[in-house]
Amino acid sequence: MGMQIEYKNIDPKVVVNEIRNGRSLESVQKVFGLKFKSEVQDLYLKGLMEMGEIPQVAFNKTAAPISHGSDNLERTPFRKRERQRPPVSNPIVVIKTGNFRTIGQSGSITLNRALLIEMLGFAVGDSFEIYREDDMVVLKKASSPV
Repeated sequence: MGMQIEYKNIDPKVVVNEIRNGRSLESVQKVFGLKFKSEVQDLYLKGLMEMGEIPQVAFNKTAAPISHGSDNLERTPFRKRERQRPPVSNPIVVIKTGNFRTIGQSGSITLNRALLIEMLGFAVGDSFEIYREDDMVVLKKASSPV
């Protein structure tokens, strides 16, 4: 089934569509009456899995009731996958994700785990140089942390 947490009968695919239509995490959080941004992110990932856009991921959470304490204490870390991705030999690789990112009210763009690690093949701890090229924002992987 995927995640075992249910969010007040909210359809995760509706959350995906709201975010794709340019709504910020904060806005989606308010519209659906969620307490934490992480709940929006969980619903977004669940929606992407239900739509078949990312692989099904089992979240190792128990079916215990949700604690309303600190959200970070309840997080179970993701396990690193054993298979290694081959290095990309051609530096000009364009990956179409099928969705867009919008600059939110706070002036930031969210690039989540599903996009950066699962779809684009980066790893936790990777560092990037950021620059603008015409009408593009480019993230160039840096050889050492900046």
